Amino acid sequence: MKHTPHRLVSLLAATFLATGCVASYEAKTAPTPASSTTEAAAPAPAKPEDEAEQRKKVRAVEAARLELDIAKLAADSARAGAKAAQGAAERELNAVKAEREHFKKVTVALELDAAGLGVDRAKQSVAEAEQELKELEGMYAAEKFAETTKELVLARGRARLEFARRDLDLEQRKLEQLKGFEHKKRDRELGERETKAKLALEEAKAAAKKTDLEQRLALARAEHAVEDAERAAPGVPKSAPEAKPKAAEKPADKPAEKAPAPKAPENQGENQGEKPGGKQGEKPAEKGS
Repeated sequence: MKHTPHRLVSLLAATFLATGCVASYEAKTAPTPASSTTEAAAPAPAKPEDEAEQRKKVRAVEAARLELDIAKLAADSARAGAKAAQGAAERELNAVKAEREHFKKVTVALELDAAGLGVDRAKQSVAEAEQELKELEGMYAAEKFAETTKELVLARGRARLEFARRDLDLEQRKLEQLKGFEHKKRDRELGERETKAKLALEEAKAAAKKTDLEQRLALARAEHAVEDAERAAPGVPKSAPEAKPKAAEKPADKPAEKAPAPKAPENQGENQGEKPGGKQGEKPAEKGS
């Protein structure tokens, strides 16, 4: 019974010692908050595979942007070519129309007048040859001498009359040929050329529309390819259109124009400075006097 207090004291001391050892061990082994945040904040090292994939995405974005620029240039060139072809077709149609109109109003009349003049000249030649032959026959009818000379002169007059009649017949046939066949043929040929020119113009217009639609489709595909490539590589800065910076500059200029507004305080300051220099400045002068 005398040793009981000493045993309790020793047991309590051993218990406290064991509890302290366990607490110190847990404190040493438990991670501190600072070390855990540091480990969480430290980025994980990038793998070579990830870097290669990122490079591929960046190159894909650059290639897509270059293809978009090429598509824009090709679209401009194709549209210019289609516009030039349409303009050439329009000029050809206008030229054919003008030629046909000139043929109907000017050429036909000129050629008919020329052919009619040839017929009139042939008729006049026939009439003159007939008169000369009659005069020769009348002149040599009463003469009984120089039969050989008489026959020679009369033969020449008859031949001249025959040639004049043949010329008249030829000129009349030319005139009929011109009216009945030649002018109709040429008018028909000009009409066919005009029809072909109209068809060529319609084809040029359709080709221009088709080219415009094809180029719009090609540009849309190229723009979509750029968007897809940029979305696949979020780290690459997106290409901004040219119109946005110009629109952004205009609002920046407006505040600069309104900047001279705060001039009122300076005027007020000058007015306030005049008051002490005026009335208050006069009082000291009175005192000095």
